[in-house]
Amino acid sequence: MKHICKFPKLLVFIASVVFAYVLLKMGAFDWIEAHLDGASYASMLLAGFLFSFGFTSPLAAIYFFEVSHLVHPLPAALLAAVGATLSDVSIFQFTKLSFHDEILRLKETRLLRSMHAIFHHERISHECRNALRWILACIVIASPLPDEVGMTFIVGFTHIKGWKLTSLCFVLNAVGILVIMLLGRAAV
Repeated sequence: MKHICKFPKLLVFIASVVFAYVLLKMGAFDWIEAHLDGASYASMLLAGFLFSFGFTSPLAAIYFFEVSHLVHPLPAALLAAVGATLSDVSIFQFTKLSFHDEILRLKETRLLRSMHAIFHHERISHECRNALRWILACIVIASPLPDEVGMTFIVGFTHIKGWKLTSLCFVLNAVGILVIMLLGRAAV
């Protein structure tokens, strides 16, 4: 229990994933189709905004999945990506909402120290490490995982800022949301 209390934000994020899954299985999102009444594209912006926040991203992902058959996935994903990018910019401006403090504490755990030692082994080249960091960062930002984690990878080892960073977040969020929506369409 002592170790769990060291990472309260991570614990709440995991609980929000479980909560979103339970809501989905209980049919709590069935009302969406009946109540959107033509506002489905407008709602994409709000859902996109929620997609980047660690605690609300599971709910946003389920929303995209559930409404995927009501909207065309490409324009919906682009609108949602605008919201997610605005959210990312605000997250990085106001670090109080960030997982940064817990990421620093996680880096001190035995598991991550071991992973760091493997990752920084002399046989792994600097170029390979950079490529792996970019791949991990892109996967995290495109997924419903907290974008702060992916941004830690990018900001920690590159000098990318401003419009380049914003553009990267937009593209990755659009791709991630589009994949979720296509999976939702395939499931129907």
